[in-house]
Amino acid sequence: MFLLREVHHDDLDALEELARHLNTLNLPADRAQLEKIIEVSQASFSERIEDIKEREYVFVLCDEEADRIIGTAMIIAQHGTYRRPSVYFNVRKEQKYSETLNKYFVHQVLQLNFNYEGPTEIGGLILHPDSQGHPQRLGKLLSFVRFLFIGVHRDWFREAIIAELLPPLNADGTSDLWDCLGANFTGLDYTTADKLSRENVEFIRSLFPQTPIYTSLLPERVRSMIGQVGAPTKPVEKMLKSIGFQYENSIDPFDGGPTFGVPTDQCELIKRTHRSSFAGLLLDDEQADGQALVGHEHAHDSVRFRAVLADYKQVENGYLLRSPGLHSLLLEQDAIIALLVLSGPGMASLY
Repeated sequence: MFLLREVHHDDLDALEELARHLNTLNLPADRAQLEKIIEVSQASFSERIEDIKEREYVFVLCDEEADRIIGTAMIIAQHGTYRRPSVYFNVRKEQKYSETLNKYFVHQVLQLNFNYEGPTEIGGLILHPDSQGHPQRLGKLLSFVRFLFIGVHRDWFREAIIAELLPPLNADGTSDLWDCLGANFTGLDYTTADKLSRENVEFIRSLFPQTPIYTSLLPERVRSMIGQVGAPTKPVEKMLKSIGFQYENSIDPFDGGPTFGVPTDQCELIKRTHRSSFAGLLLDDEQADGQALVGHEHAHDSVRFRAVLADYKQVENGYLLRSPGLHSLLLEQDAIIALLVLSGPGMASLY
């Protein structure tokens, strides 16, 4: 039985172990940083952070039978603020023609940009290697819980959602794009620059060129990686495209990984999310309408948000539910629940 819930302070050791599998900007393999991330998440779920743009939410996936955390996922309410703007390369084409030589070129150029009023970002998705390939498609559940939460708290989030995907990297986790570009402008290696950027991007604004950078000046192996998704992240790319995300012609200036985005209200998972009432248990011998990711929130609990995958049947006064983990939601009759409908009559299955 698997439970999705918000991260708790007691999860620090498990979170640190998971972060070692994918040391990223959003979930670094650094205990002090992880402590801070957990604290911000707790303050976000409890609404102690009053400015909704500053909130960051971390979810964990728990294997209840094994009593361990096997995955994480994150929502950054606004990626790009006055305090820490988002930084990216816009990837565009520039045409050149010489009448004298009768030669025509289409150049790919990178233009540095900053965003102070950015979109909502989803990130930090890590699933323990031992749980990958599970028949319950745990990676999808981890990803989908973020959209469930955004959908039922729509006014807390921005008009667009983005995801920054990992590109092909070297075996040691470094980036050839950084070695050819960023290192020359900053004098920093990839790891140092990546760590520094978690708190401050001023050095990028001050030291990177503001004029377009022609990628024809880069080695072919580096040009070929711009905007590409690394092999381990291809399933994420496929999933995002299936719910409306598209490549936004922008890349991370550190590693060249592409940004995918979708208008929030046009995302298929957001459109399938709504609130309703818990009408009771769906019996084992009753036919379900389909499956849904079901969430429930407890305003005065140390863990405020929980969700499980459940079979559902819509009835006049709400939804009947059936799931091995349903007891973990602590539902009472007529409790308000959040549903992300994954399959049902007349709709394509997303799970």
